[in-house]
Amino acid sequence: METLEPRDHGLTEPPAEPSAAPGCAACLPLVVARQNARSNGDYSAVSDVNVELRRHHAAAHTS
Repeated sequence: METLEPRDHGLTEPPAEPSAAPGCAACLPLVVARQNARSNGDYSAVSDVNVELRRHHAAAHTS
């Protein structure tokens, strides 16, 4: 029987949630939607909003 060596899977903390860019009218509703989803216990929606907010940041807030 073959003996398997332990592996380092490199588990880390998940990335921090994106925040609203100051003065951005598109960021604020996303952050509010995320808070509403979290308060309702809908963590799938929280994750979906985080993805949408990261995409928005990449499209609108990077140089």
